[in-house]
Amino acid sequence: MKYDIKPKYTDQFLNEHLSGEKLGDGGQGVVFRTKDPDLAIKLSANDGQLIEDKDQIEKSQSIFKKLRIFPLDGVKVATPLVVLKDAPGYVMQVMSDMIPFSSFLFGEQKREVVESYTIPKWLDGCDKRYAQEITHYLNSGGLRKRLNALYKCSSILCQIHGRGIVYGDINPNNEFVSENIGMSEVWLIDADNLRFEKDDGVRIYFPRFGAPEIVQGKAGASTQGDCHAFAVLAYLILTNLHPFVGDLVLDGDDWAEDIDEGETLEDMAFSGKLPWINDQEDDSNNRENGGLRGVLTLTAQLDKLFQATFGQGRTSPSLRPTIYYWPKALAQAADMTVTCTECSMNYYYDFIHPETEGHHCPYCKTQRPQVLILESYRWNGPNKPLNSPCWHYIREFPQNSQLTIPRRVFDDFRILDSDTAEVLISATNKEILIKKLDHGKAELFIAADSHQQSEFQKIYSQIKIDGETPDVKFWMFAHLNSPRLVHCMISGGGKCD
Repeated sequence: MKYDIKPKYTDQFLNEHLSGEKLGDGGQGVVFRTKDPDLAIKLSANDGQLIEDKDQIEKSQSIFKKLRIFPLDGVKVATPLVVLKDAPGYVMQVMSDMIPFSSFLFGEQKREVVESYTIPKWLDGCDKRYAQEITHYLNSGGLRKRLNALYKCSSILCQIHGRGIVYGDINPNNEFVSENIGMSEVWLIDADNLRFEKDDGVRIYFPRFGAPEIVQGKAGASTQGDCHAFAVLAYLILTNLHPFVGDLVLDGDDWAEDIDEGETLEDMAFSGKLPWINDQEDDSNNRENGGLRGVLTLTAQLDKLFQATFGQGRTSPSLRPTIYYWPKALAQAADMTVTCTECSMNYYYDFIHPETEGHHCPYCKTQRPQVLILESYRWNGPNKPLNSPCWHYIREFPQNSQLTIPRRVFDDFRILDSDTAEVLISATNKEILIKKLDHGKAELFIAADSHQQSEFQKIYSQIKIDGETPDVKFWMFAHLNSPRLVHCMISGGGKCD
């Protein structure tokens, strides 16, 4: 949309703000940076037109001021710092080194940017558009960054929903992530759609992301609606496909008699009247080609959540998984990714290439790099059998490297502290160093033998173990809230596989 943005705006305290680059827009308004790199302005609109009526401006300003009553201390949502004078908007904080989630989406990129991509040699011979799509996926952080960003985003939504608040307008322009490829800090903006959970009939949604019951006018904004919109966002970012744009929508096969007057197949898809592209009960709108799906981007748990949200949850909102299921599933998926040493694409460490029948990159067939594999088990007591691992943490681990291991490996998953680093593990060709970090809270013990009943030594600061053997394995016992026994091994790259 095109909005007429003025060169400068004045806030209620008579501070002037010079307009900068646009960050995103939609039917309900536009967000743009100011010349102060840490500040942005949100202007409200109705159906694509900026609000100009004086009474409507005053009403908007009153709403913005009331946003301060929401209990959002410590939650990464950019709320109004100050309201604009004589304009339907407010000033908010936006980190200068952050970019919107739309940066993940190939379809949102300008044509001249896409055409400027240098296509890697391993994509030689591929269709040009597909090669550009994969190149953008890589340039924008790959699978691991996407999973981490979505994990952080869903964690913020958990905190919002846990306070009885609906976000209301989840779309790729309202979530921001660190521009640095190796970082995944996330903030949400556009707080003026926040409201306490109640069915007040307000239909807030972003086109193509709205829950079916909201689009069809059967319900107002709700946490269930947020869950649908987040799932659409997650599927789109991970796979490059909209979950409801299947071959039926693309091809328009002879459905004219089933479409209401003035309604298109796209309208039907985005209002939940068509099955999703991987529906297990109805394949009429399946998507045969395109995107990065299946084992390339989704774990079994993520696929289960998408099936539940877009399958039964499409017509029965109460059957949708709540937002609280998503952070753990996304963090688990991110922790199972490795980076190819040749093409730099991320993929799941247990991927078996169908052509080589081995652990090779799905994109360029390079052998999986040396990795550190941590399998975390709930400790049931001595001489009792271990059940299946409750967590896996895998990272590429070349010689002379080091990794920080997060708390979620050693304790139950909690969104507020699961990223806290507990242990630093480093390796040379001769030894493995396990160091307890200063802010770590777990009591840690190490057994340098591969047998779980070996004698454990407590880590007070750090412990070294022999790293020259070809099959380095050791155990860590951690006691925080829920005891864990962690089996550690180095695999691949000349080590055991």
